[in-house]
Amino acid sequence: MDLIQKGIEMIQQSLFGALIEAETPAPSEHPGGSARDVAAALDTTTFTVIDVETTGLNPAKNALLEVTAIQYRQGQDLAVYSSLVQPNVAIPEEVEELTGINQAMVTGAPPLITVLTELCKFVGPAPFIVGHNVGFDIRFVNQKLESTGLHSMTSRFDMATALCTKTLAQRALPGLPSYQGIVVATQCGVRNDNPHRAEADVRMSAGILFALIDKLRTDGKSLHSVADLLTLQGPIS
Repeated sequence: MDLIQKGIEMIQQSLFGALIEAETPAPSEHPGGSARDVAAALDTTTFTVIDVETTGLNPAKNALLEVTAIQYRQGQDLAVYSSLVQPNVAIPEEVEELTGINQAMVTGAPPLITVLTELCKFVGPAPFIVGHNVGFDIRFVNQKLESTGLHSMTSRFDMATALCTKTLAQRALPGLPSYQGIVVATQCGVRNDNPHRAEADVRMSAGILFALIDKLRTDGKSLHSVADLLTLQGPIS
């Protein structure tokens, strides 16, 4: 029975991977094209801001509960993908208290492989990924892509070309007592009325990103291209 189940899972993984490749828009149709153009003008680039809510901090052991991705250009949201995820495990009490996501909310949610497939189709082949402490989100998504057999999709969530609003805030706003999202958001004049829910956190991170770009330019930083912002940011972890 285990061999039969494993065979079914392999077929599902192959079909979902093919579905993503088939339904992803051609480079000319998708913001960002087929390769990330770091020389692209900062003000006309589409950024894909993401956030995940999880049952814990370990991507290999814990489950995804919620994923949101929103595409932005010039500070305006263009498209939204958001979904709860069926975790197939009990939600820890402390996570429910933090996020407000309870077992009843995820009982009828789509399975992980469906959400990952939809997410990959949404972000496209070569997005510029943004988030607050985005390394966590990227590691979590990529581990789940690996575990579901969607290995080829991990390149869509590329750490080397991702922008972390926490790291950027450390460059633009030195001396803050904390660089937690809500602290940085308050400093930037950005509200988050529903912290620790994915869509609210994405909108907060986007607000922080564009506020920090404005602040850095006001401070005399020359920011014309995505490469300029990546260079100023430096490596993220």
